[in-house]
Amino acid sequence: MKYLLACLLSVSVFSSNAQNLRQQKMDLPDGSRLTYQTINNQLNGIYTIEKNGLTVLRGNYVNEKRVGNWYLFNKDKSLFARYNYDAKKLLSVDAKMLALATINVKSGNDEINNKASVSFPLISLEQYFPMVTRLAESTVPLDDIYKLDQNTVYITAKVDDTGKAEYFVNYEVKGKKQEYRLKVDKEPFYVDWVVSSYEGKKYPSEFIIKSKLNAPSQDGNHKRFNWL
Repeated sequence: MKYLLACLLSVSVFSSNAQNLRQQKMDLPDGSRLTYQTINNQLNGIYTIEKNGLTVLRGNYVNEKRVGNWYLFNKDKSLFARYNYDAKKLLSVDAKMLALATINVKSGNDEINNKASVSFPLISLEQYFPMVTRLAESTVPLDDIYKLDQNTVYITAKVDDTGKAEYFVNYEVKGKKQEYRLKVDKEPFYVDWVVSSYEGKKYPSEFIIKSKLNAPSQDGNHKRFNWL
């Protein structure tokens, strides 16, 4: 009788969770699509991002926390990085892709800055570049986009020693410097970061990419993305 009652309770719990299990989708600024699962409105299950029919990110959530191996892919389906959240350890990364960015460790000590590991986002850089550029295009005033010096456009992620990042686009208009803050994270999507470190201690850093901002085209194919 006790065994039967336990089975019935188990079936009841499974049925309840199944009823509250939802698969949801979210369009991202770079044209990719996030697919994720929730149970009782909490992230649980597979979390993937696809673009042009290819998977660019794949991982799992359990009770709102990232678990196990997360895989990040380049456009050619090669692996950009693999990170294990249980061990909090980077297992592999495509160093050639990282060379596309300027990464400055901000420890206050030149020796540490030169020897520390670099910070980088836990999404493919082939996704990160167009994503932050599209957000910059939607943030910078249109009048500035028409007039700015394209050679002066840089997008910077200022990453603190806990992995929290703030994003900024910088450029010049007729020699006058301009800066705007970008909103990159929007629940349930956020960019996690590997933090710069040296001899077990973590340090803040800057992750900088050169970019180019385009105004919306006359045919309407390029629109300003509403991410607010």
